[in-house]
Amino acid sequence: MEAKAKNPVTKAQAKAYAQTVLQKNLSCSVREISFIGGGSFGFVYKAVTDTEPSCRIMKACLTPGMAEKEAFALKLLGQDTLIKIPEVYFTFRATKDVPLDFICMEFVPGKNCFTDFSQLFKSKAAKREFADAVTSAIYHWHCRTNERFGPIEDAHYETWLDFYKPFAFEILTSARALAQAGKLEKKVLSAMENAWAAFDSIFSEEVSQASLIHGDLNVMNIMADKKLTPVAVIDPLESKWADKEYELFQLRNLTGDRFGLYETYKAKYPVSRNCDLKTAFYGLYHEVYCYIVSGNKVNFILMPLVRRMNKILRSR
Repeated sequence: MEAKAKNPVTKAQAKAYAQTVLQKNLSCSVREISFIGGGSFGFVYKAVTDTEPSCRIMKACLTPGMAEKEAFALKLLGQDTLIKIPEVYFTFRATKDVPLDFICMEFVPGKNCFTDFSQLFKSKAAKREFADAVTSAIYHWHCRTNERFGPIEDAHYETWLDFYKPFAFEILTSARALAQAGKLEKKVLSAMENAWAAFDSIFSEEVSQASLIHGDLNVMNIMADKKLTPVAVIDPLESKWADKEYELFQLRNLTGDRFGLYETYKAKYPVSRNCDLKTAFYGLYHEVYCYIVSGNKVNFILMPLVRRMNKILRSR
């Protein structure tokens, strides 16, 4: 498993390219364009034009093929959803003159529920209503099923473990190499090894159906208004037809537990007997996977996952 190739453009360069793409594709004038966020694989800009709708989002995708995959996921999730998924207006494939892929999509007013720390101080009732709305939307997607498991663009695996077990082992193999090179803490690898030793027990329950999952549904990708009413879900990442519980570990990442998202889902909807074990495994392995492919290790996310994995293994 290797790091994904990333375009080395700067935020300023991507901003200029975004303006060029908008003007050419929409035959409009761009009155204002500003950087509003980004992650390991993209930069996001808000653009104001002289055509309707006046505000649009331009996402510069630093990895080839990412724009089309994300646009496909947005459209699939948006076909039947309880919380808005931004509409995709168009995608742009890199050219010689503009060496970046772009997604142009709907601008939805609101702030994400991680960086807007004021949301953490909302009342318990407001947080319960928020958790109820978010988990209802998630379960609504999970009720959409497919005959095969795997990436939404090419789901051809007969069982979930046909897809996931080799994938998890590939992550572990890469983690071993990183630890050997001194690039991954020994305690992280130890937790992964202990979890792998218990793999067959952890995943002993058959996953009977392939559910549609967003793939990155943590509080960073949930937009809300000032009253903590969810207004949009954004940024699907590697969406899949999967074990629905492969989605749930994200509900505890970042400040998710402060909103009770994971426990609310478990209280409302049926989960497997080993749900806590599975989500601990999924969470740890996923975060190490993100480090492998992006080169960015986020310890304030990773280390709680290590502790949770160790704790739940000891309590078995």
